[in-house]
Amino acid sequence: MTPSLLRTLPVGLLVVGLAACGTGAGTGSEGGDADKSGPPVKVLMIGYPDEDGIDAVTGAKTPGIGQLQAAFDKANPTIKMEIVSIPWGEGATGYAPKTEAMIKANEACLYEMPAAPAYGKRGLLVNLDTMIAKDPTFKNLWGDAALESARSWGPDNPKNLFYIPNNAGVRVIHWDTKLFKDWGVEPLSAKPTIQEIETKAAQMTGKNPVTGEQNYGYWYQGKYAVWQFMAIAHAMGAHWGAETAEGKLEINWDSPEYLQAMEWFVKMSAYAPKGALATEGMPQGFLTDKNVVAIIPEGENGYFIPQLIAQPQMRERFRSSYNLKGADGLGGLNSVSPLAMAASCPNKEQAWTVLKWMASSPEAQAYYFNTSGRLPVVEGGEKSVPQVAELPDGAIVFDQVRTTDAVYPWAAEQPRFALQAQLEAALAGKVTAKQALEQAQKETDDWLSKQ
Repeated sequence: MTPSLLRTLPVGLLVVGLAACGTGAGTGSEGGDADKSGPPVKVLMIGYPDEDGIDAVTGAKTPGIGQLQAAFDKANPTIKMEIVSIPWGEGATGYAPKTEAMIKANEACLYEMPAAPAYGKRGLLVNLDTMIAKDPTFKNLWGDAALESARSWGPDNPKNLFYIPNNAGVRVIHWDTKLFKDWGVEPLSAKPTIQEIETKAAQMTGKNPVTGEQNYGYWYQGKYAVWQFMAIAHAMGAHWGAETAEGKLEINWDSPEYLQAMEWFVKMSAYAPKGALATEGMPQGFLTDKNVVAIIPEGENGYFIPQLIAQPQMRERFRSSYNLKGADGLGGLNSVSPLAMAASCPNKEQAWTVLKWMASSPEAQAYYFNTSGRLPVVEGGEKSVPQVAELPDGAIVFDQVRTTDAVYPWAAEQPRFALQAQLEAALAGKVTAKQALEQAQKETDDWLSKQ
């Protein structure tokens, strides 16, 4: 799963449908009642390699889906699981139509399913609270905050738990220690503030006093700037709205807090290289000696973790800090990959065993990382990926995963795209920040009126 693919999906709504696994969260099937006498638990998974391979960037081995199947079978000999693996694809042949067709036809029990809350809202998913209530062995290995942020509206309950986090992406703020040293600027804090970033970005924009090269203090990914904007706004006290007890969304972009955040973002864009607005990733030279940008927000796991593991000499130069945090101590895009269960699943007890193993076992956590760079979300998951724990800022990377903002229920809907389009217009100087927010609000209100 590439970083760009992940950005196009609902934040934290990649639900992994898998089958057959251990009893307690993160354990095998010993002590359980499940056995292979029943029908197999079918699982739809998306975007994992069919065969073992080699990563083109790092040269590391990437395990095929068969290795996950083998690890599960070894840990759960009494449960039969069948994985249905499909590519992401696009359009009529993409994962979305296939998922829709399979769940309507009751073809699988567990799904890797973007936009799981939307399926739950239609009554197609199990509220996992019902499974937890019947399971005396269940242990919350993900933390109260993670499970609380996963809750969403359903036909019978406004606070359903339609998925459990399986693995996650991460977004941190990178900073180049060499450029900070060249400019004589104090290192970036582990938890930088809006004011600190603004001050230091301004200090490091211009001709480098040591090399004479043009340096830039700040960076933004223009085509995905909406997520950077949301982190900025949250740190400034903004809140997008809420989901009502009836399942309706209330969204307010046109507020003083969002206006302050957008005006700040536009001001900061002056410290970024020209052309940032058209980009979808990191600046040229990132993680090399040719880098010229000092502060680089929104660093995603696929952009830096495998590379720093493969290039130890760059670990001290390119450091990582937490994403911007609000007064609640949270901030940054929530990009968990959840596991959900179809309401039509005929063997829910076995499927529940599978889901727990897939969402918490060391074997599964290691597989997700080794095949796609995704990070553990369970407490103590660092042990499954020691390569990350060994990085200078490994602890920050892991903790950022657990301190993101809550999942945005509109992340794959028109409110996101309306805000992104108007943010781009403001950054390009085509409209004022106020005009951008007013237009985004109008388009969002039009969409909400049709829901």
